[in-house]
Amino acid sequence: MNIQTAYFGEVEIDIKNILNFQFGLPGFENEKEFILLPLEENSIFQVLQSVQTASLAFVITNPYDIATNYSFDLEEATLHVLDIKDEKEVAVFAIVSLKETIAQSTVNLKAPIVLNTKNKKAKQVIINSADYAIRHIISSESKEG
Repeated sequence: MNIQTAYFGEVEIDIKNILNFQFGLPGFENEKEFILLPLEENSIFQVLQSVQTASLAFVITNPYDIATNYSFDLEEATLHVLDIKDEKEVAVFAIVSLKETIAQSTVNLKAPIVLNTKNKKAKQVIINSADYAIRHIISSESKEG
């Protein structure tokens, strides 16, 4: 199937790779289907692209590549909604707010996206902890440099 995207024009996607957000994303509750697209080869960044709305796309990354000691527990309700049986089925992403440079860019560690890699169900969760910020500066403790 072909879709229009915010960053790549028209791309062909495999419908088996569509991520299903049962409740949408906060602020975008009607957007239920997204696809992960690589931003560029070997980049730690990807694009979470809406299948329905070409202009709706988020740059995301693995928060464990950005923040040392990042961890949180998933609530029982989230485990149930995503049908998670084993932690090996879980992938976690954080939304990036791009600024002029990567060093000035931030990542949202307070509201990660949790994905069941087996069934492609996903949900953005809110972590009720003061340990993580909505605007964590990427360069502040990045393992990359």
